Amino acid sequence: MFDALIPIHMPPEAGFAGESGRGGLGFNGEIAFAFGAWAASLHKVQDARYMIVRLGLGQDEATRTVPELIRRIARASAVLDVSIRPAGRDIVVLKSGQRAVLKQISLFPAGEMPYIDLRGGSFSIEMPVEMFSDALMEDGSQSDERAVRMFADVDFEATTESRFVVLSTIVELLAERRSRDPVALGLVDRWIEEAISSSREDLAQALTSNMRTESTASAIRHAVGTAAARAGCREEVIVSMQKKARDANRKRGALLHRGTSVSVAELSELRAVVRLLLVGATEGTPFTPIGNRLWAHIDD
Repeated sequence: MFDALIPIHMPPEAGFAGESGRGGLGFNGEIAFAFGAWAASLHKVQDARYMIVRLGLGQDEATRTVPELIRRIARASAVLDVSIRPAGRDIVVLKSGQRAVLKQISLFPAGEMPYIDLRGGSFSIEMPVEMFSDALMEDGSQSDERAVRMFADVDFEATTESRFVVLSTIVELLAERRSRDPVALGLVDRWIEEAISSSREDLAQALTSNMRTESTASAIRHAVGTAAARAGCREEVIVSMQKKARDANRKRGALLHRGTSVSVAELSELRAVVRLLLVGATEGTPFTPIGNRLWAHIDD
């Protein structure tokens, strides 16, 4: 099923005012309106304008419907006594995640909100300011200040890979390495003594630095498990989050040492782990698609 995105030209002095129709949630200056029998919305990015018509039709039927939409826009132009016309008439079909070019009409998966391919900006989300007030009311005294400051910087990173590195560093920062059990410490101490007696100060130093505490991977697993349990997650969710954290830790090593690329899905999973550790969150927010570089999905 497909909806339609129609870029439009209007004189810059002309415009419309209204509400998004979703309790304050808005995308690119969204204004909800009715386009005949279809729900629709007007949007503006910089000086570019477009409308989205929620057709909910199969691809062929949606394609056949577009000319009728254009005819109605032209008639509305005459009724309102102001020029309103599509910026283009070619029709392209987008897959989920593809950007819409504002020189052509786009059909895209129904219910989603596509990014716009436009220099200097492509997408914005506006939420009721009460959400900001609620977030500011939360006590941050128990949060690791270094970690939350790093998270506050992450969306300004230029690439998916650099965002991934910052987020994975936050996880490692929050995963405190605990001392090993007494039996293990006894073994480590004996190995250190043997290394010193063999004049292997390098081995003694390595054992002292790395073996008296648990591994980073083990510390991450423990930290994620504890945070997930505190958030009331079911056992299968806890295991899943621990696996995501483990995979992200391995991916970080591969990225730094071998230049392995990072997918948007991997970035999304790691961000969920970080927010679980930082604020006990088990779900995203309407802003989450921005940081994850994903399309927003509109359910209504």
